[in-house]
Amino acid sequence: MNEINIWNRTLEQTKQLPFGTRVCAGNNGDTGTFLGVNRSGTIVVAWDNSKHSKDAKMLSCLVEYAFS
Repeated sequence: MNEINIWNRTLEQTKQLPFGTRVCAGNNGDTGTFLGVNRSGTIVVAWDNSKHSKDAKMLSCLVEYAFS
């Protein structure tokens, strides 16, 4: 899969990514699903290796946080 390395992007470039884009943190880094950038500039990703990213309630909270 061709994930987008968010460490190689500026915050403005990252903000332009569509919701649900597959991303990674660095070369061969952790992978996940991009959820957005909140107004304080926090990049929100549901990381594949997080046990909580599979939980529907937690995922809902992450999406809400991304749009805050």
